[in-house]
Amino acid sequence: MKPPRFFAILCSLFVVLVSFTNTATAAQHYALAYSWSKEVQRALDDRHKLAQTLSLRIDSQLQVVAKGSKFGVIYPLNGTLAQTRKLALNQSKALTSAGFTPAEIIPQGDYSKLYHVLLCQSSDPKRLKKEHDRIVAKLPASKRALLQVEKNGSRSYGLVYHCWASKSAASAIGRSQALASGKQVPKLIVAQERSMMPAAVNVPSEVNGDRAMKMSSRCRIAISPNQKAQSKAIADEPAKLAQPPKRHVITAINSKVQDFIREQRSKGNLQRQERAALVAYDLTNNTYLASINSQSSFQAASMIKPFVALAFFHQVNKGKMQYSAKSRQMMERMIQHSDNQATNWFIRQLGGPARCNTLINSEYGRLFSRVRIREYIPPGGKTYKNSALPQDYVQFLKALWHKDLPYSNEMLRVMSLPGRDRIFWGTDVPSGTLVYNKTGTTAHLCGDMGILVTKTKSGQRVPYAIVGIVERSSVPKDYKQWMIHGGGVIRDFSSLVYEEMKRKYNLM
Repeated sequence: MKPPRFFAILCSLFVVLVSFTNTATAAQHYALAYSWSKEVQRALDDRHKLAQTLSLRIDSQLQVVAKGSKFGVIYPLNGTLAQTRKLALNQSKALTSAGFTPAEIIPQGDYSKLYHVLLCQSSDPKRLKKEHDRIVAKLPASKRALLQVEKNGSRSYGLVYHCWASKSAASAIGRSQALASGKQVPKLIVAQERSMMPAAVNVPSEVNGDRAMKMSSRCRIAISPNQKAQSKAIADEPAKLAQPPKRHVITAINSKVQDFIREQRSKGNLQRQERAALVAYDLTNNTYLASINSQSSFQAASMIKPFVALAFFHQVNKGKMQYSAKSRQMMERMIQHSDNQATNWFIRQLGGPARCNTLINSEYGRLFSRVRIREYIPPGGKTYKNSALPQDYVQFLKALWHKDLPYSNEMLRVMSLPGRDRIFWGTDVPSGTLVYNKTGTTAHLCGDMGILVTKTKSGQRVPYAIVGIVERSSVPKDYKQWMIHGGGVIRDFSSLVYEEMKRKYNLM
């Protein structure tokens, strides 16, 4: 009798273990992760695009979290594995069309929340302004815009430092000497995008010009030819453009830009060994709004990549190459993610830098005065030999917008995919603006070239091109700080141009 009894006990234990395993599996919940980046602002930008793409609500459904050294956008739906898989499958088409990869399924709790520091609060936001001005004067210029007065209750306002940090890191920031208020003990609050008070309350006059590090809540709208309605919108865009305002001639703003450059130099944002090219072109009226150093040659950095794309699409259009699934993937890597290996892949397909350069200048010499493709992108991205004139970028953008280049729609789509920029993010350009751009960055150059498509109050589209470049002759001692200053110059220039366009076209 002993063997059967022993066997029965083993069977019972097996049933218990299976039951425990099933219970544990059932108790596990999952979330969907959409993107990961080393920069929190990239995650914030992605979240706004994802909210539009998936029709989800920011904060309550789409959250920015941390996982190791990266920041990500997740949907903590707290579902079972089967439920999460089903939702991921349903979202995959929309995500792919918007330029994202399919969602990643991760266990709930495989990430950590982010926090802000609440320094003090009051029922009257004006009472917080004095404390705001006292603290912000102690902060570095690049951090001042992170301190905001915001609404945190039906009748309550708080002075909040937006650090988007882990609990331990946020606690350390709250204890720092710069943020010590002396009136209330700082508290940690979950990082969210709450309603902020007007700039007059938030930012004292001496820091109003610091937009470089502003945590913008504006969105970048991407256009995909895979979505029929959006593809049609691109194709029909020129026919829907706003007409130039009657009885008003568009005039250049060069004098304002010259004053702007002098101001940037006096502030130290432009050093003596640095030069800038600032160009704006009204695509509706076909008129230069500003043209500073537009005919001087500058290093191209990653802004050479759209010209490489043009050379490739020229060959595809001639039937000499194919735009396959692989080349489409490499195209998105080259333009959206500025992948240097993808760029070199295209240059090799075209026969090397010299042949790529010959193709561009022989076929499109009527458009571009001095585009020079002289090298593959070296390891580390230290590319200093490729160059172009700022007006060449304008000519490229103008021809692209008017569909005068091969595969114009596809290039517009790729240039509209979510990514960082210096002509929209952190500027006064309003949300809802379409953005098509390519940045360029090396130890010697900070630049951006692109098209912004704003709206009039009556809903008509108004496109214009922006090119901003800051180049220096030597490697800066503080690369990060130089990038902030250079990017800030371009962003402030973009804001200046937008104000001019707003005045002339009655923009939103």
